Amino acid sequence: MKMKRHINKIVILAAIIVIPAVSFSQYCNHFHSSYCMPSENEMFKLNGQSKSALFSKGQTSELNIIVYKGQDYRVSLCMDENLGSQVKFKIYETKKVKVEKVIETKEMEEVMGPCGECNGEGTVDGEMCYECEGEGQISTGEEKEVISKETKIVVERQKSLLYDNSQDGFSNEIEFSVESTRRLTLEISIPGGGSGGASSKGMKKSKMMRSSDMGCIGVLVEHMTTPKSGFYGTGF
Repeated sequence: MKMKRHINKIVILAAIIVIPAVSFSQYCNHFHSSYCMPSENEMFKLNGQSKSALFSKGQTSELNIIVYKGQDYRVSLCMDENLGSQVKFKIYETKKVKVEKVIETKEMEEVMGPCGECNGEGTVDGEMCYECEGEGQISTGEEKEVISKETKIVVERQKSLLYDNSQDGFSNEIEFSVESTRRLTLEISIPGGGSGGASSKGMKKSKMMRSSDMGCIGVLVEHMTTPKSGFYGTGF
């Protein structure tokens, strides 16, 4: 009976821990549409790749989006105050590239030696050397590692850095035009956090995430058709 009460306490404690985290996550679902400031340019429209997520201090996460040729994009971030006032934001282009690689294969092979009969000449049948024609070999009972190499063309995803907001005063927004359809990776990092450590009594700090270490990040993506420049429709 005492054991049952103890189990019930554990279940209740787990529920107390889980409920705030779930509520926090649900609260973050539409954070970008509520707290990220849209562009003052009414030509920009909300892009369906916009997303929000629950972050903790010290966390880095990635969001993959596709941007299309002939479009202008605006990407802006918003965040809960308890995550701080600064966010690290990078944009990478992800491409599939063909790379030449040397593939190594390791195998174990038997070590062979010459037959003890026929002066090492002959063929092998099991452990016997017979028919003294050609060179016969027999297993020594030992093995050796044999490495074979083969050059292959493989396809890999590679990221190249296009933008780093640490080089732009840690700006939380960027606008750009797209000349060819691309797959981009938005990398977002929240400063802070830490590995914890041990207390003076040798007790490790709790790994439980405090609510003050957590908050929402919103990524608002907007797009519009790139305005044409120059003279058009002259009738000639």
